[in-house]
Amino acid sequence: MLRCPFEVKSHYSEGFADSKPDDEWLNIVGQKGWIVCSHDAKWQSESAALKAIQQHKVGCFYLHGANSISFFKLKSLVHNYDKIKKVCDNEKRPFIYRVTAANRLKRIL
Repeated sequence: MLRCPFEVKSHYSEGFADSKPDDEWLNIVGQKGWIVCSHDAKWQSESAALKAIQQHKVGCFYLHGANSISFFKLKSLVHNYDKIKKVCDNEKRPFIYRVTAANRLKRIL
């Protein structure tokens, strides 16, 4: 049995409808102190979402492989876990990082 070193939540398990605007669920996530990992790499370009990220001090990672099968998405997350954890432990929020196909973290915000 695999045991993850962190708790995993999803927008589905938390009852966030797909139609819920990003700024609304980002407000909730920020208040809870959660980190967001997504393939939806657009929030820095959307004023309401960006404002929510900044106001509620959300940490975000855009993961590579949105069109990949789930196994390869998981592989990318696991491969980059130590780098992601280091950012989470050492940097002040808010931030947005992109995890590239070359397994590099690139700061966006």
